[in-house]
Amino acid sequence: MSLPFLYVEFKVTPKGRLACVTGGGRVAIQLPFDQVADWKLRQPDRYLTDEEIAVELTQEVAIGAADRFVALTHRPIKEREIHSARFLPQGLFVMSERDCDYEDNGVRAWFIA
Repeated sequence: MSLPFLYVEFKVTPKGRLACVTGGGRVAIQLPFDQVADWKLRQPDRYLTDEEIAVELTQEVAIGAADRFVALTHRPIKEREIHSARFLPQGLFVMSERDCDYEDNGVRAWFIA
């Protein structure tokens, strides 16, 4: 039986002028596993692990969620403001406690200060 979701968490460390005021946090993401499978079908010539694909599919969603709460630079991935992806064995409590802060194409994200 396949898992319905992958759960990814990114650290958020803003580096802009307002970074010391706004602080950082984390972004927890719920990615439907079907999107990883679809990515593999669309790009059969690329050999990435499920985890590598999940990071690729969720980075923009992490940016979208974090950008609502902290001031990010124009290149948050290159500047390592969104970084240190880690996979969670299950969703966090916050995911069932409140609505997501950002959603794109079925990928849902929660900002955690």
